[in-house]
Amino acid sequence: MVLSAGSAAEKNMASWRQHTKGELVSETTGVAPGQPATLGLKIHLEPNWHTYWVNPGDSGASIRLKFNTDPGIKIRRVLHPFPERLVTGPLISFGYSGELLLPIEVVISPDVKPGRTVAVEADVEWLVCEKVCIPAIEKMKIELPVRELSDISPSAHFAQFQQARRLLPLPQSEYPHFAKDGDHAILKLPLIDDEEEFVDFFPFKDSGVTTVPAKMTGGNLEFELSNVPATSAERVGVLVLRLRGSGQSRALQFGESGWIFESKGGTADAGRIWWMLLSAFLGGLILNLMPCVFPILSMKLLGLLKLGKAHAREVRSQNLAYVAGVLISFVALALILAALRAAGGLVGWGFQLQSPVFLALLTWLFFVLSLNLLGVYEIDFIDAGLGGRLARASGWLGSFFTGVLAVIVASPCTAPFMGAALGFGLGQPVLVLLAVFFMLGLGLSFPYLLFVISPSLVTHLPRPGAWMNTLKKVMAVPMFATTLWMVWVLDQVRGTPAVAVVLGVCVVLAIAFWLARRSAALAKTLAVLSLAGGVAFVYASQSQVVEQADDGIWQPYSDARLAELKGQNVFVNMTADWCLTCKVNERLLFSDQEVQALMRAKKVTWLKGDWTQRNEQITRFLNGYNRAGVPFYVLFSAAHPEGVALPEVLTKSSFMGYINREFP
Repeated sequence: MVLSAGSAAEKNMASWRQHTKGELVSETTGVAPGQPATLGLKIHLEPNWHTYWVNPGDSGASIRLKFNTDPGIKIRRVLHPFPERLVTGPLISFGYSGELLLPIEVVISPDVKPGRTVAVEADVEWLVCEKVCIPAIEKMKIELPVRELSDISPSAHFAQFQQARRLLPLPQSEYPHFAKDGDHAILKLPLIDDEEEFVDFFPFKDSGVTTVPAKMTGGNLEFELSNVPATSAERVGVLVLRLRGSGQSRALQFGESGWIFESKGGTADAGRIWWMLLSAFLGGLILNLMPCVFPILSMKLLGLLKLGKAHAREVRSQNLAYVAGVLISFVALALILAALRAAGGLVGWGFQLQSPVFLALLTWLFFVLSLNLLGVYEIDFIDAGLGGRLARASGWLGSFFTGVLAVIVASPCTAPFMGAALGFGLGQPVLVLLAVFFMLGLGLSFPYLLFVISPSLVTHLPRPGAWMNTLKKVMAVPMFATTLWMVWVLDQVRGTPAVAVVLGVCVVLAIAFWLARRSAALAKTLAVLSLAGGVAFVYASQSQVVEQADDGIWQPYSDARLAELKGQNVFVNMTADWCLTCKVNERLLFSDQEVQALMRAKKVTWLKGDWTQRNEQITRFLNGYNRAGVPFYVLFSAAHPEGVALPEVLTKSSFMGYINREFP
């Protein structure tokens, strides 16, 4: 009996090995201390044979993995590409055929030293089926050399990892709004546009959704329900969409926290949320050092200097007003973005600067503030030390609106840590989005929050005096520079006619302030009429900007052009004329002769995506990398067809290092 049983087991093992094989592989040639890495369960299936997804459907069994690892390596999670629908008679299953790779995210301990190896063992069970099903059971092991990060390169399996990532569903728990009607559910999908078509919907095992194919009706997804809990289930499912006229597909995963009827879906895991909130705070704090915020912060500095001898309560109230202006503005901006997103719009950070009317209003506002700093008129928006109730109220309001202005002028900037936090926030439910923007505001206003906590800090600032009148006039220079910058951006968006009208309104406003000392009523009438006429003209004007076919080394970005260059070395620069960081990098870094020579040697094609005006392709590109704004830089190559994202802030040495590493 024992010999007979053993022979049967060996025969069964030989049977499944004829139709499938599996192994553990690594995306790279090694791992680095303290760094994440990606392994993969690679399964090869004979033609006409298949295995199963996490939800096998009406029949089958999902792949099972049990890990045993060295102390220096920790398994984070196993990722599953979206499956295909398998129909056998009345039964519907979800699975894979051909080559399958399940990415396995791991983290290497910082205590592991280069020169040694770490090992991962896995007991793997999977079901391989054609007309019959055979269980496959195998113990797999992979040993990974620990190296310095600079010594690690892509492995021979790298391309397959990239292909697997293209098939991974992106968490979209923020979007679904479910309506339940008996045995039917409707999933509202505001993010789908006319360029995408529905492919399939794969429910998770415990979602309560049947395997009956879903259907798309009027932009909403409808599917059958069975035994769905009244309020929530574990998860919902994966939606697959395809770009019309191409084979490019993407998958969206809905319901990280399950069904939420009559409300938005759940949120990402708490650990990631807290990390993104911290990133938002750090990004907001660094935003104080960005050049676009300097003109407004100079006004706040003048206000702080005037508080040298003020009472502690006055110091607190002025700085608290500034903090309130920043926080309320960020929250208001988050609510506007959430409303636009709910209406189906593709939006990102700095979207308001794509509006010519908004640019015109900002131009006039900064022009008026410049005149104030020069002393042309004496409405003091920044005076925090005047006596009397009315003057104190004016100073408090001035501090509040200085905070509002700081947020407005900060919107073209993206500081380190901000990009990931903003992209994450814009892809989350409203409450998480609000929390991310609140932390951005808290970071931006934090230096002034210190004066609220400890008013005595103001005594360490220089004593106020007549020298401050000179400082005010000096501060008018960056304010006028900001005005000219806004005019230049407006020229890029609407062209010369709009610029001429906006500058004409500036002249009329200057005349109105001169007339105000003689006839306040006439001055107000003149100012209101000119502003109203200017807004009407800019709103009605048509763009005079013609897209350039080739801007020197740059070619204009488009999805089609990027697809044509697939497999070649490509550098994508997502930029906008209102983004100062973008312009600094373009003038000082990308125009550098040594940088351009290196790019020519590596045969790199330069693509520039101009987001100055609204562009759906660029917005989708940014959203695809969970980014909300510009600058955003990506390197594409044959080894990295999905692209390698670069930091927002680059130096010449760091950029050339990326080029040499990614384009060997």
